Amino acid sequence: MSRVAWFWRRWIAPARQDEWIARLEAAGCATWTLTERPNRVQHLLAVYDAKRGPVEALRGLFGGRVGLIRQSRWLRAKPAPPTRIGKTLEILHHLPRRPLAANQLVIPHGLAFGSGEHATTFMLLRALAREPVRGRVLDLGTGSGILALVARRLGARKIVATDFDPAAVRTARENEALNFSTSRIRWHCADVKQLSGKVRYDRVLANLFSGILVEAARRISACVTPGGQLWVSGILRAQQDEVIAAYRARGLKLIRATRRGKWVMLQFRW
Repeated sequence: MSRVAWFWRRWIAPARQDEWIARLEAAGCATWTLTERPNRVQHLLAVYDAKRGPVEALRGLFGGRVGLIRQSRWLRAKPAPPTRIGKTLEILHHLPRRPLAANQLVIPHGLAFGSGEHATTFMLLRALAREPVRGRVLDLGTGSGILALVARRLGARKIVATDFDPAAVRTARENEALNFSTSRIRWHCADVKQLSGKVRYDRVLANLFSGILVEAARRISACVTPGGQLWVSGILRAQQDEVIAAYRARGLKLIRATRRGKWVMLQFRW
């Protein structure tokens, strides 16, 4: 029997996008998708969960539609075009007939956020392609595992990836098996707010809501090795200053801010 997932969906006005994301964050949603459709004025906001209860709760709070998706049917959908990250990377969203090239990865559109198209992920991917890391990498809020997998493809020596959602961790582990013959990434189901900071990394990647980034600033900063870098995304422009202040207070230095539409990625050095 194929696995299933429940969804909550609602069409929203682009001008209210920030407001809706804040509402989902307040309701405890750490992952969501926002789709812009050609010739549609509104955007489609969606949340997916393995259980019906959480999405029904969202319908009770915000209206919208709840339904059921069979994952096997979803993954057989019409293939989407690849996502190209400069000249270095190509993210495919379906299994090719030929073996993967050295610069390719397969990340199917699935139950976990992060197939490369969204601005928050794309900016991190582009930065990784420009500045690959050979040492230790920590990927917080890994979703589909795309950032950890790209780090492995580009030569990272040791990679740990975490997400609080067991379905996301399971999907990320499956995506590693799609792309590599052996498993090298350590996947963990964990809450970023519970990080111990006992192990430090040369590059910490965090594609999370700004509220979580601010709340967990002390724990996230403690994971960066001296001389290492922290790259954070998932930040709306209006939230940028608050996030910068939280990490400067921990002793990190802002070295670059990258913007794509309403979204911002920040790069810090310890």
